[in-house]
Amino acid sequence: MDIRIARPEDCPAVNDMMGRLIEEIYARESPEVRTALKANFTGEALHELCGDEQSLMFVVEVEGRVVAFLFGWLFHYVFTIYWIYCEREFRAKGIVKDLLAQAEREVVARCGYKVEMYAYAEHNRFLDFCGRLGFRKGVLIEKSMFGFPIQNIYKWVGDPDKADLERKIRIVGEAGQGVKLLSYTLASILAQLGHEVSLNLQYDAAVRSGSIHADLIYSETKIENPIIDEADVLIKFTRKREWFPAKALIIDESFCESENLSCTIQSRKGTSYGFENVAVSMFGSKIYINMIALGRILRYIGINILILNIADILPKRSLEKNLEAVKYGFNFRDAV
Repeated sequence: MDIRIARPEDCPAVNDMMGRLIEEIYARESPEVRTALKANFTGEALHELCGDEQSLMFVVEVEGRVVAFLFGWLFHYVFTIYWIYCEREFRAKGIVKDLLAQAEREVVARCGYKVEMYAYAEHNRFLDFCGRLGFRKGVLIEKSMFGFPIQNIYKWVGDPDKADLERKIRIVGEAGQGVKLLSYTLASILAQLGHEVSLNLQYDAAVRSGSIHADLIYSETKIENPIIDEADVLIKFTRKREWFPAKALIIDESFCESENLSCTIQSRKGTSYGFENVAVSMFGSKIYINMIALGRILRYIGINILILNIADILPKRSLEKNLEAVKYGFNFRDAV
């Protein structure tokens, strides 16, 4: 038996197992739920996810055949496991236990300190199994996007006392771009997931045309200082060339037309994404910039929108379009 990080040629086998996993785990749910899940995690969607540098996928190979896999997302030294699956004939042989152990070793090697996952709350057999491996129960999400409860479980694999438990997000924009709604919605989602959250909004004197900054910090412990000196993620919706230190930058590509404005100048690592262009071309108005950005942020920080009931958080006006914009930003794929 060989447990290793997945290679591109493993994707077809994992894709087939992913389909069977969804059919098995969500057998009691509606066909629409299973179809939506497959649209997000099979086929081209799986290839896109595996191509992201934050994703980690491990496979188990037995005599040349891939018989199990584990897929997850690493952000800020926390590894969130999305899926684990083992073919039926290879179960009860310790494969899933070995997969989890390998994932933990890799997370530790990358200076991570925590492994977590979200499981079907009624899947008691799996939760008990994880409990025997050292996982603890965290927050219970009573209602997800599809209407069933989700249980968070987690395990410390490093020393949390030596880790930076705070994640810091700064959002920079202008009046009328929905920065306030975006930041409040993101803060509500993070609080729903059991985090301590601090949100600090700063406005220019010119309310209608001035700039607005949102500093959002979320943590697993009490937040002592609400001020951000360096952001883990900077989201920029403005043409103003304001320097702010950040580890990663997400910026609207429509702001990068001038040679004097570099998309990556504020960050050691920059990402360009056309929020405004997509909002107009896909949804007919710039007002959906913030919801597209919300989906993109959730994907980047490793929060699967399928475990959340975002509809209860979003404003009721234009709810369906706002939901679609969030899904689009996250690369949500409706069935076709």
